[in-house]
Amino acid sequence: MESERNMLFEQLKSLEEMKVYLMSQINRIGGNDAAIKMTSVYPMAKVKPMIINGYPVFQFSYEGALPLYKESDRDYLAMIRHYYFRATHDSYDFSKVDYQFDKSVIIIAQHFENKIIRDLDNRNRKLIQDAIRHTGLIGDDSWWRVWNFDIGFLDPRGNHVQVFVVSQDSFGDFMTYLKEKYFHLAKIPKATLKEEIFEEYRARVKREKKEKVSKEKERLKSLSNTKSEKFWG
Repeated sequence: MESERNMLFEQLKSLEEMKVYLMSQINRIGGNDAAIKMTSVYPMAKVKPMIINGYPVFQFSYEGALPLYKESDRDYLAMIRHYYFRATHDSYDFSKVDYQFDKSVIIIAQHFENKIIRDLDNRNRKLIQDAIRHTGLIGDDSWWRVWNFDIGFLDPRGNHVQVFVVSQDSFGDFMTYLKEKYFHLAKIPKATLKEEIFEEYRARVKREKKEKVSKEKERLKSLSNTKSEKFWG
């Protein structure tokens, strides 16, 4: 069980490393139009400021489920932190927002495509909160200024995460609204150009593997020749 768990985490790390390469290719061909500046992650979040029943709400939408948390793997955590920070900051020009919540609630609504048992208490949620804090929307995130609320919804369209920032005074009203309108409120980022980029990545991996095999053959051949010369004097 432990070896299988470690293998899965290594695969997740490889996927994140692959994202870095894929993002460079997407930027190269101009496929990341959602970004307000050149970025290193994909897909970007969708950010939408709204007025609901007369009060402001900020919505952040992220593709896919929150990745698993593994405190002991610092490289993996660094990649996940980088993704959520850049996906949040590079998707909207927050310098144009002349508003800051005094006392707020960050509602993290995780949407799942099936009813497989999952834990909403994923500590990678903190990475999203940190990214939102750096937008300037909520100031510091001390316990009395920022509350956190987790909720899950079933959504056959797929896994995604919708995050809402609302004032503490409007929290009760908004939760009533969210429970009724969550399906239509969701803005799901779509991964465009995915197949084209994946195919380019697969070609690169295949090419590098072929080069590695070739270099290894050359090394063994060289080593074999050296041993023969020493043997025969």
